[in-house]
Amino acid sequence: MKKLKWLVWVFLLFLPGCWLFDFDRDYDFEFETIITDYPENLDGINSSYDDFNSALPYEYSGGEIYFSSKNPTHGENFDITRKEIEITFHPKKDSILNVSYPDYYYTDTFEKKRLDLINTSSNEYGPYIIGWTKGFDYLFYANDEGGDLDIKFVCNPDNDYSGDKLTGPLEATALNSEFDDAYFTLNSDTTGVLFCSNRENNQFDIYSMPLRSALLLKDQFGTGSPAITKETALSGSSNDKCPFVNRNLLVFASDREGGYGGFDLWYSNLIDGEWSAPVNFGEKINSEFDEYRPVTLWFYFMKQEAMVFSSNRPGGHGGYDLYFVRIGDLMENPAWLED
Repeated sequence: MKKLKWLVWVFLLFLPGCWLFDFDRDYDFEFETIITDYPENLDGINSSYDDFNSALPYEYSGGEIYFSSKNPTHGENFDITRKEIEITFHPKKDSILNVSYPDYYYTDTFEKKRLDLINTSSNEYGPYIIGWTKGFDYLFYANDEGGDLDIKFVCNPDNDYSGDKLTGPLEATALNSEFDDAYFTLNSDTTGVLFCSNRENNQFDIYSMPLRSALLLKDQFGTGSPAITKETALSGSSNDKCPFVNRNLLVFASDREGGYGGFDLWYSNLIDGEWSAPVNFGEKINSEFDEYRPVTLWFYFMKQEAMVFSSNRPGGHGGYDLYFVRIGDLMENPAWLED
């Protein structure tokens, strides 16, 4: 019994996302990047080069962040890289949401082997991670090795984190065309996938494909897969790119009319099985420059949603930078809050 109580205490302290609970006591904490409803630059990650197209391994937590980076020391192409972060919520200190950047770099043999399989002399964009899927985990991304962007993935069977069983890169053949196909994301109920493609009229639209099951994803993208459908509620007369689904919320980038210039970030709610008309996030987030590749995170204890995105707005480190912002109070009719 004593051992059980100790295990419960450890579990509470180290819930996913590196949460810090204060249990009504005072504590000292050195805040680094405090996240508000105005975009905050992730200074501990961004470089003087382009850093964009991020993903987190679990959309409710931290630990590490994956993104595409163009660093000339690694060649002139975009590679997917990984950096350590810690996300903490402080309910007794004005409900501060903080991002810290550990001063250590954890060398993970599994992650090194996985990234070595993914990165090539071509460009890799838009990582998307699915973890603990019935004995498998996956990292999806897009690669232009064949001349246009194709969706590919690396699979880790048996959740073997030695890296010895890593498989790939494998091509998501059913999703790919002779045009650009990128930014894979699962529906919240794992009944289908969404992605963007410029296969019609040379403009990017958002498409979907149903899944038989979230299990054994690697077997569902071959010939004979279900038909692909353009999501007309999400696709307009301009370019609609980078869809990302979390719970009943879908976010994406678009240069459609009604924005503030360049690509803006938009959102849609899933209501009665249908995507609502997209709404612009507004001038707190969007600018006259490009806002791109949004990824949302649901924080249960905050009852709040936050978003990481990329922008080439002035005031950053150079090129595209990654930004973090709370978005719950910026949205109309937040149906995504409903469990």
